[in-house]
Amino acid sequence: MAGTRIVDRSLLWYSALLTVLLVCSNLALGLYFRRLGLQCFHFPALRPANCSHEFPRSPIRIIDTPGGDLIEKPAAHLTGCSGGGNQSEVTTPGLQALRWDFSKGTAYTNMVYADGQLHIPRQGLYYVYSQVAFYLACEEWGTQGAGVVLVHNIYRWSDTYPEPIALLTATKSACGGRGDWHATISQGGLFYLHPTDRLFVTVSQPASVQRQEQRTFFGAFMV
Repeated sequence: MAGTRIVDRSLLWYSALLTVLLVCSNLALGLYFRRLGLQCFHFPALRPANCSHEFPRSPIRIIDTPGGDLIEKPAAHLTGCSGGGNQSEVTTPGLQALRWDFSKGTAYTNMVYADGQLHIPRQGLYYVYSQVAFYLACEEWGTQGAGVVLVHNIYRWSDTYPEPIALLTATKSACGGRGDWHATISQGGLFYLHPTDRLFVTVSQPASVQRQEQRTFFGAFMV
């Protein structure tokens, strides 16, 4: 009987020791997996909001441009400036750049905007676009039947060129008869730009431009 009790006690101690070892190993493995952040990949429903081990699907390059906040790529959407006074700014002899709002309403930019020019902060491929809406009281022009030609240009100006180069040009005829005319010209295209480049917009009849943000705007973004 005494031998049987010794064996039973040995088995009991062995079972208790084995249980403790299993519990400790499970805890250690759990802490190890938690430290590696494996729950971020296998349990998306329970994933913590600030999981530092979650990798994005594609690399994200964050840059700090001189014009504003940290953002993935340079982008700007400027809208018609409806403030008082002269509505155009001299950019270079013979050319006047339209003035734009860059922080009101739907306008935004993380690029530098100054003197009617949008400065490109980073080399790359950009989509550049603009729309300009015109309103003409044709009788005031005295052109009944003769018509008026409206011109809308987007220029690129760089330190490497002696004068601005037209990237996009569009024209439209108006005032082909009596009464008031509303005309809208839109254009856009892809261009490879450099940090020394500046973009600006000119029109043939700046006094006739409708400057509401939904009608007249100008922008560029890196693709």
